Amino acid sequence: MPESLSGIGLGGAKGRYVSLCALYLFIYYGFGAFAPLITQYYESIHLTGTQIGLISAVAPIVSIVAQPMWGMICDRYQIRKTVLILTLIITGLVGLFFTGVSTFVYVFLLYILLSFFQSAVVPISDSLALGYAKGHGMQFGDIRLWGAIGFALAAFITGILVEQWGPHALFYSFCLAFLIAILFLRKVPEEVTEASRFRVSMLAGIRDLARIPRFALFLISSFCMMGSVNANNIWFSLFYQDIGGTIAGIGLAFLLFAGSEAPFMKLAGYIVRRWGLELTLLLSAIFCAMRWFWYSSAPSTTAVIAMFFVQGISVGFYLATAAQFVRENTPASLQVTALAIFFSVGGGLGAMFCNLVAGWIKDSFSILAIYLFFGIITAIGIIPLLMIKFGRWKQISPDEEVQASQ
Repeated sequence: MPESLSGIGLGGAKGRYVSLCALYLFIYYGFGAFAPLITQYYESIHLTGTQIGLISAVAPIVSIVAQPMWGMICDRYQIRKTVLILTLIITGLVGLFFTGVSTFVYVFLLYILLSFFQSAVVPISDSLALGYAKGHGMQFGDIRLWGAIGFALAAFITGILVEQWGPHALFYSFCLAFLIAILFLRKVPEEVTEASRFRVSMLAGIRDLARIPRFALFLISSFCMMGSVNANNIWFSLFYQDIGGTIAGIGLAFLLFAGSEAPFMKLAGYIVRRWGLELTLLLSAIFCAMRWFWYSSAPSTTAVIAMFFVQGISVGFYLATAAQFVRENTPASLQVTALAIFFSVGGGLGAMFCNLVAGWIKDSFSILAIYLFFGIITAIGIIPLLMIKFGRWKQISPDEEVQASQ
């Protein structure tokens, strides 16, 4: 019998690499089954717009607290794979409980629980992938692109399942994808260096990270950039319908948008090697701001679909390089903590702020004005990136930088 593609039957470096790529494929397949289609479930149980808005704000708020906590646990006890297995199992099973509830209170409480455990998945998996990529002379984007492929496939396939069997199909897909991911995680190596074995407290870790100017500036930029990108996932469907699109068109758009990220993540590796991380991140932010400003001008649905690759340039480049920037500019003893804080600030505080402001703008102005706001805040996020690239803070060893500030 031929060796299994899962990597369970593959040995050596090839098996570990295949398993790591498959881990990303199925983790993000789960995300792709859940995020784009969850509003279909909300509508099926007749939640109001205000209730949906409150639920959408839960994940960012929970991640602000939970992600640094998960990062501290992993850095202190060096149990990243154990924690990731635990959180994948619990997150998937909690997802199944949504099929048995139909009231706002229970959905709200379940979403808090789901968000608490799910908040550990991305920073820990990124930490494992970054360690592997660094140890084997690879670009992180070459691994991360499989997440984009998984998300795109899930948005399309689960959309068909939901259409055939109803919204509950998304929760079964979500849970199954996470459980399959665990099978591949068993073969993923945990690259642990001697420097990463230091014992740290969360408060001490945050204090040391705050003393690194390049990291602090990058957090400000991620607040703006990731905040608008994450908020777009919620508001895009309303925007697309506002400019004349259909619900079916929304599914096609998500498929093309997410699918475009994979090839640009691959291309990001070449651009990083040629021009560096900072310029790649700048290019990503500039295209992202231009995209939001363009959306605010009410383009045709045909134009939005035709320009699907702009998401690949903006989001694909950013996802392929942001975590790598965090790793290369923070001490080895605080790698997971730094990634957790990065995701908490961008995907947490940033998304929460952008969603709250967007909700007020929708009620006071229009959907198009929301994208004008997204363009402005993303443009503000370009300023810290310019300071990182052209300012007085040269890249030195982050461990030396922390020692110099003490």
